[in-house]
Amino acid sequence: MVAPYPVECITTSYMLKLIVADDHDVVRQSLVQCLVEEFSPVQVEEAADATALIALEENGDWDLIISDLAMPGGGGMEALRVIREKSSDVPFIVISTYPAEQYESRVIKAGAQAYISKDQLPHALINAVKKVVRQQ
Repeated sequence: MVAPYPVECITTSYMLKLIVADDHDVVRQSLVQCLVEEFSPVQVEEAADATALIALEENGDWDLIISDLAMPGGGGMEALRVIREKSSDVPFIVISTYPAEQYESRVIKAGAQAYISKDQLPHALINAVKKVVRQQ
């Protein structure tokens, strides 16, 4: 099987710290696996809902948050709103099954760095994470 994106591990000079939040275990675990394979060294913490995501963000120094738009506890938009209200500027990528035309502008206006449709995973996510890492 050929990977749909170039398989090239990105090595950083520091431990990349990420949070991946999605209420579907299979999606979340697949994203984590993809990120661990693509970036080194990396620490990934997982959240299954917006409440857990907000709690994780409060208790760490994160390089990036990747969150599903629709999940229990208010979803990714609510988590983004709460995190931005606390003056946190941690980069935030929202993923969703909903088409970009429906939510992308609202997500970006709320303070996210990117909105990625799940049908574009993992390629678009890997590219977005690389862009965020380069900007730090």
